[in-house]
Amino acid sequence: MDRRPGRLARLAIASAMALAVAAPVSAASDSMVRVLHGSPDAPEVDVYVNGDKVDALSGLSFGDLSAYVAVPGGTYAIKVCATADATVCPIDVPALAIAAGTHYTIAATNALATIEAQVLVDDPSPTAGKAQARVVHFSADTPAVDVLTQDKSKKVVENLAYPDATDYLTLAAGSYDLIVCATADNTVCPLDPGALDLAAGTSYSVFAIGSLTGDSLTAAVGVDGVAAPATDTVASTESSPANSGASLALLAAIGALAFLASGAWFIRRVRQD
Repeated sequence: MDRRPGRLARLAIASAMALAVAAPVSAASDSMVRVLHGSPDAPEVDVYVNGDKVDALSGLSFGDLSAYVAVPGGTYAIKVCATADATVCPIDVPALAIAAGTHYTIAATNALATIEAQVLVDDPSPTAGKAQARVVHFSADTPAVDVLTQDKSKKVVENLAYPDATDYLTLAAGSYDLIVCATADNTVCPLDPGALDLAAGTSYSVFAIGSLTGDSLTAAVGVDGVAAPATDTVASTESSPANSGASLALLAAIGALAFLASGAWFIRRVRQD
């Protein structure tokens, strides 16, 4: 299934729809949205929704992955501005639609001069006694990579490129130690995230972010699909004229790296729209 985000979604940077009304538990029909700051040279940013600054998402720095926030389905005007200077807003999206009842990750990737947003649908379904994981390649200047076991005895996946992600893979709970190599002979391995401890009944995303040439390549790990407690909620736009009509589907999981499961590995490449 094609899950690459569309053109407008890419313009929407790591925005994470934000938060005008606090609530301890979101409504069942609300979406849940979180933001990943994965642009290595971008400054701290604040998010503005419908003209209002979102305090709960202020000061996001490179490598930060926010908690999910509750977002009623609707259409939102979003700006992302530098924390140090609110007049510097590299992203200005007048109308971004969010579908009800869906979890999203919105990630800012690439260098500041060419910053773009990637939108993922988080739809895990872990089973009792098992974990799930997907790996996401969000380092724009890192070439296609191979993923191997730490001793390089098993090649998990090869020649996969930005900005792809795996489907969720069902794994035995436990510790997994992988290494990511960026050359055909696997002698240059710029990302070694260390052992990943995966708990039963839990789903994870592991994001490769940063810059290979800028020596900032790193990994960010998040637990997916956590519905509550949310950090906050976004005010509904249900009565707003901007909410009538169009729907911008934020479909996206992006195909790329992968994860080990009881000695057997599987990955499906996802292609662009």
